[in-house]
Amino acid sequence: MKTAGFLACCLLILPLVGTPPPVLRSRAKTLRSMKAYPPLGQPLEGEMHAGSALIAAGRYRQAAERFQVIAATAWAANNSDLAASATSNAGACQFALHQYQSALESFLRARRMAESAGNSSKAAALDINIASIYSEMGEVESAARWIENSLANIRGKERRSFLPKLQIQMAVLRADQGDLREAERLFRQGIEAADAAGDLATYALGCNRMGEAFLLGGDTARAEPPLLEAFRVRKLHHLPLDTSYHRLGRLRLAQGDLTSASNLLDRAVELAAHAHNLMPGWDIYYSRGKVRLEQGRLEEALADLRKAVRLARDWRWSLPAAETARISAESKLDQVYAALIEAAGRLHSETGDPLLASDSFAAAEENRAASLQNLISAQTPGGQRASLPPAWWEAVTALERAEMAALPETSTDRREAIRSARADLARVEASAEVPSRPGSFAAEVPGDLQMSVRAALRSDSALFSFHLGETDSWLWAVDKNGLVLRRLPPRAEVDREARIFSRAIRENAAEASRAGERLFAMLFGPLPVRFTRRSRWLLSLDQNLFDVPMAALVERPGNAPVYVAERHVIQVIPGVLPWLESPARQSAERAFRGEPAPIFLGIGDAIYNAADPRRAPLHLSRASGIGSPFRLFAASQQAPNRGGIPLALPRLVASGPELAACARAWRGGRTLLEGADATRARLIGEVGRYPAVIHFATHFLASAEGEHYLVFDEAAIRRQPDAKEMIALSLNDAGETELVTADEIAHWQVRAEVVSLSGCRSADGAALPGTGLLGLTRAWLSAGARSVVGSLWDTPDESGALFSALYRHLSAQTAVDPALALNSAQREMIRAGGWRAQPRYWGAYFVVTHE
Repeated sequence: MKTAGFLACCLLILPLVGTPPPVLRSRAKTLRSMKAYPPLGQPLEGEMHAGSALIAAGRYRQAAERFQVIAATAWAANNSDLAASATSNAGACQFALHQYQSALESFLRARRMAESAGNSSKAAALDINIASIYSEMGEVESAARWIENSLANIRGKERRSFLPKLQIQMAVLRADQGDLREAERLFRQGIEAADAAGDLATYALGCNRMGEAFLLGGDTARAEPPLLEAFRVRKLHHLPLDTSYHRLGRLRLAQGDLTSASNLLDRAVELAAHAHNLMPGWDIYYSRGKVRLEQGRLEEALADLRKAVRLARDWRWSLPAAETARISAESKLDQVYAALIEAAGRLHSETGDPLLASDSFAAAEENRAASLQNLISAQTPGGQRASLPPAWWEAVTALERAEMAALPETSTDRREAIRSARADLARVEASAEVPSRPGSFAAEVPGDLQMSVRAALRSDSALFSFHLGETDSWLWAVDKNGLVLRRLPPRAEVDREARIFSRAIRENAAEASRAGERLFAMLFGPLPVRFTRRSRWLLSLDQNLFDVPMAALVERPGNAPVYVAERHVIQVIPGVLPWLESPARQSAERAFRGEPAPIFLGIGDAIYNAADPRRAPLHLSRASGIGSPFRLFAASQQAPNRGGIPLALPRLVASGPELAACARAWRGGRTLLEGADATRARLIGEVGRYPAVIHFATHFLASAEGEHYLVFDEAAIRRQPDAKEMIALSLNDAGETELVTADEIAHWQVRAEVVSLSGCRSADGAALPGTGLLGLTRAWLSAGARSVVGSLWDTPDESGALFSALYRHLSAQTAVDPALALNSAQREMIRAGGWRAQPRYWGAYFVVTHE
């Protein structure tokens, strides 16, 4: 069975013609068809077998090219069934080459061909292939939906043949979802069925994957028996052993047996070089690098981890373009970059080698920037974002409704509805036509990142880049004169001090000053003073540091403490690479479309309940004649009909005066959407006019699988990674609150200099390793906004004093500098005295900007 090398790693991929019966791997499939294709199919079936011979020889690229020619010939001759088989086999080869976006496109195309031919079994098999790609990315919900779809449609002997594999595949997904009890049940069903059928490869795969599930769950005792059984069967029957060596090596590492782990992973690396290996190479080198790191073999660990990062970089940029899939995959890759940073940092501490500081800085920033950079680069001047069909907007609406329906209480049915809606959205994203990316992100990373940063920095500026790690954290500081790397305490210790400080500031506690002093010393104390004397600080943050009011840190203690905001302009950047690229991108955008209109757009004092006397019947009719087209949508000239959610929210009485004061402070045109005018349709129309400033004084909501939080408390300090952030607008005619989500905003086209999100913890959003800050801040940046001002907690202010000062300073600037304008407003509040001088007021706000 020569093709076992192609199929027996850990994925489930089905080739469709000219191969022996398929063998399960880890998540993707290939299906054999016994049908001939007369008259055209007879000669082409010989070509299909020749392509399969190339697969058996590990010549995947040549095989893919051959299958693509066969598919084109068969399709031209109206033989859609054969075209589907050839296209699917091309996708299987692309999968083997880790070209996941191309593979996904091939599988989706083949599925449409199979449906055209009326071959439901083949379409069901292709559902398994698509599920395999999403499972590889870590997009569990989407993978589960594709598997369920396959189970519902596959029939006859194919169902009997593939059911054990599908049960194992579903078990893997349930384990990824944290349901180990259900996962174990499905594993045992699949393993027993494979044993009864004499399918040794599937039996061994099931054992291996069950052991891996227990290992990832931290139960090494239960992981060992199935992993050893998988190794025994594969060794005895001459089946590929690469994943067995790999999993057993990871098991021994978890058990603390470093010598055995090293020997096993040495063998796994040897087998990884084999042409038939399908396992992503970064995973194997990462595992061995971790062992060598634990052994203190830092130079060898670094060599392995550098290989892992190079392979991970290619793997990252082969992923499907769908945002849902990319974010899931980035959490897997973050561990590779984190291990490299740890190895380089520890070795730098021993040797002082400046190249290690520079290389680790580049790795940290490459990992941090990739996600947002992919979103931003999807839109070029004069171009459009990926085409988004009406089904995408319908899927977003369904997700909004599912999340909002879960706000009042938690229930299993509602959590399942949210998962289902998210999977549907990912499915539509996968099916949308996406423009090809011109080359990989790696080509855009400067060869010497620190030198590029030093050249771009102003003489009065310093850049601080943070990485929070389990054993050590790291800080890179860069100015015109060079780069230094400093070791910081572990993430848990930094998080603890950050929580103490943030809570003390919010509560205006007596110990706030002392806590701010301690945290400042922890984060910036190890640095040479030349960095902390710079007047402008650019902060590239990591994880929970996004929750810290950096401007309120105490730089100089005493009876009258000196806050960071009093000596430095604080500018949070989404990453060094987007910051470097932004001036050129902004210049190209302005050259193509011109400057944004000097208009202040304010949205606030919305109607949130039916008893509001301002609510008039059919008030949405006021927006029916919007003067400007819906230019911010890439998919169509107008947005589909969108509903709302019945939701009781209190009126924000102070938001009306706030908007009026901010509009007066702005030197330019103004448009205010208040009361019945604060609708989705009016907002879309006005944003389409490209105002320079967009100011929201509204409710900001967050929903996460049946849980919600509208008031800040200790339990909400760690923001939830699955939360969805929304802006609440006025009621529609049906009495439903209209909502605009971060997912939707990210696909708009805006050119605002500043988007301000006033109040209600508007900058909330998970800060994920490898992905960065999610939520509304990221959404506006990816839509094209130059900067976003948000708040970390609620700040009651009946007049909008800080924002009025911000816009007054912004209007007076010759060159727009939102970070300087916010800093000037904060210092104005400090000098004014009274409650607004307290950091719990002005310290809540920060600005994230590209430039």
